[in-house]
Amino acid sequence: MKTKQYNEELLYTQKKLRNKLLHIFSDFNISKAGDILAEEDGILTSLDQLVENSQGSRDESFFSVYKYLLVSILHLLKFVKKELEGELNNHLNASKNHISLIDIEALGYLKDFKKNIHVLTQEISSVKDIKDVNVVISRFVRIPFPMVSEFPIQQSYLNKDLYEQEPKSNEEKKIVLSLSLYIDGEPWPNPKILKPEINYKISGTIYFNYWPEGYKSLIIKPVSTTSNEWFILSLPIIEYQENVLNYEISGSIVFKYPQNSIDDNISLRLLAYFEKSTEKLFPILIGYDQLILKVLDPNSNQFLTGFNMMNKAVFEISKSISLDLPNIEKTEKENFLFLLSGILNYQAFSIQQGIYKNISSKSEDIFRDDLIRHLIGLPYLGEQIIKESHLSGGRVEISFKGIIAELKVETKISNRKKMIEKYMNQPIAYSSGNIKQLSILCILDLTEKKNPPANPLNNISLISPPVHGFEDSELAYPSKVAVIIIDGNIKKPSDYSK
Repeated sequence: MKTKQYNEELLYTQKKLRNKLLHIFSDFNISKAGDILAEEDGILTSLDQLVENSQGSRDESFFSVYKYLLVSILHLLKFVKKELEGELNNHLNASKNHISLIDIEALGYLKDFKKNIHVLTQEISSVKDIKDVNVVISRFVRIPFPMVSEFPIQQSYLNKDLYEQEPKSNEEKKIVLSLSLYIDGEPWPNPKILKPEINYKISGTIYFNYWPEGYKSLIIKPVSTTSNEWFILSLPIIEYQENVLNYEISGSIVFKYPQNSIDDNISLRLLAYFEKSTEKLFPILIGYDQLILKVLDPNSNQFLTGFNMMNKAVFEISKSISLDLPNIEKTEKENFLFLLSGILNYQAFSIQQGIYKNISSKSEDIFRDDLIRHLIGLPYLGEQIIKESHLSGGRVEISFKGIIAELKVETKISNRKKMIEKYMNQPIAYSSGNIKQLSILCILDLTEKKNPPANPLNNISLISPPVHGFEDSELAYPSKVAVIIIDGNIKKPSDYSK
């Protein structure tokens, strides 16, 4: 007869394997394929151990899928290595054959996990050349894989010593506690970007293999080497209920102050323990054992537009970049936000002061000179603004420490979607030529204004234009363009009622 029992060694094997994979695939590029393949034997040995020990349980299909997936990825790396060496190979077909053996419906896991695996298998099936492998690896390392803590054991009634052996008491067994958390109804992503002085609702589910005898309550609290006075995390004490092994929790978290750096993450470690009188019992906590976050204030001096509403636009764009481009160079993002803040300062200044009121025509050169004079006067930009540099065979309007801002004047098209489509490719071409992912497109709209202009926040957006060869696939290093449209040729407010 088979039963399941907590196996600390195999739980450690899973953690060690996952950590190894994250380590060797971090900052992946195709030139590393050979180095990673040197780890193949160790990876497959760990996988074979997990597959063998999960036989006879519902987790057997999970580890089989995991093995098919990793063997498929290893074949992709062999495909890359052989291609770079100029040798004929069939590893791409082998990779796709292994991926075709995966039965996603057999996985008894969360819907989101199954969806992520499905997307990954589709991307592997779509690989055509070695550059596509970057996308696969980028997707793979972002998928949170579940950990299995209990494995089947065989109780042989033919073995008298084993049969007569007393089972371990609960006090001798390891307690494993799994915690999942949601914030405002969505799974907590690591990192999560929050604002100070806002009370966020937290909910979640706690699962464990057993409740230790004699203990009346379970407590989960943050632990830190520094003072916890700058935030408040409130989670309820879980009171014992007979024969219940999963509990729903609901609490809140609020941060009193913003952090100094936009790019630094804050990590809050969580500690769980059962309590009775003065005794504490600490389980193994898996899942959300730490919360990774950023606390940013859109009205702080990190956002330098000089206008509160524009600060919020920079804040939202900064958040989007952190989520969509987690591996972007810190200095590139910093310099991009500086230049973006300066151009948004000019957008607000132009609207507030009516710089382009009743002006229906202006050359791009004059518009560029107006903007450059303004930007040079900002202390955080100053002399670093460069005019008319040359890149990728064309003239760049403005650059700041490698970040490109392309300027255009539009007199015919007022539709925002069509206007952006007309001009968005040029800044991408320049930024790619400068090995950057971020660029800016600033358009002066001098079309006739039959209706009053919209709130300027509607004229600020961050887009991901299609690029050659990757129109229908996800990029490992996508490009983003911040689009700022300045409304010119506007009338006096009273003129719109005539």
